[in-house]
Amino acid sequence: MSTTSTIEEQYRALREGCGIAVLSWRAGFELLGPDRQRFLHNYVTCDVKGLSPGAGAYGFFTSPQGRILSDARLQAGEERLRVEVDRDQVEPLMAHLRKFILVDRVEIRPIEGLTPVVAIGPRAGEVLGDLAAQPRSHMGAPAWTIWTPDPERIAGMRIGSEALDILRVEAGIPRFGQDFGPDNFPQETGIEEAVSYTKGCYLGQEVVARIHYRGGVQNLLRGLVFDHPADTVEAGVRILHEGREAGRATTVVRSPSLGKIVGLGILHKRATEPGTQVEVEGGGSAEVRELPLVRP
Repeated sequence: MSTTSTIEEQYRALREGCGIAVLSWRAGFELLGPDRQRFLHNYVTCDVKGLSPGAGAYGFFTSPQGRILSDARLQAGEERLRVEVDRDQVEPLMAHLRKFILVDRVEIRPIEGLTPVVAIGPRAGEVLGDLAAQPRSHMGAPAWTIWTPDPERIAGMRIGSEALDILRVEAGIPRFGQDFGPDNFPQETGIEEAVSYTKGCYLGQEVVARIHYRGGVQNLLRGLVFDHPADTVEAGVRILHEGREAGRATTVVRSPSLGKIVGLGILHKRATEPGTQVEVEGGGSAEVRELPLVRP
């Protein structure tokens, strides 16, 4: 059942109660067969072999050059391994993986007729009751994802993309295709739990490991708190430090908790020290902050 609400009410539900978001831009595919976990383990940055039924993980598909092809949320089942990605990544990733199937006993097929719905907030588990499965905290608050053929059957306050963006920016969680993409290395996103450095070989592992053990990357995800009296900052604006471009603000929102315009951006390391003052192209300034910007 849907409810009509303001962004402020939606935000309050996410912070204090429970909000329901239909992730229509997300979709997925699944792997079946006895070799499914061993096979996928070789193509993502997170540990897959160790996932027991009901457990999940977040990681990246990477190219041979170690750059990000897509992010992915994995969920292990008794007989299948579910992979949630952006909808437009489903077909390219399935084609990518099928190229490597030789003697592996694995089948890859799209998930059809199901939509991921996420319940977020400190009361999410209580609201979902028996529907609550393995929890995951990808939005800066307790969260459960349910794949359902009928999203409307999950009752609760519907959360729109604007309120979701506020929550994830405050939590310091970047979004694939908006805050990072195929030009970035995993370490630039700041999502440390997405990469295992003990799991062994996978496609792109040599480059990712070399970056980790030999000094890191040149760019890092940081939060930005803007010194602007009105909502005049737009995503994509260039960020300057000492007269040189240091990156761009990739997502920009107004934070109810901080009462300021805030954003995310992958910045050059010369401008990543917390407290650094940077300039905004077109006027104004911002302070670089560590993430998360707001604690749960």
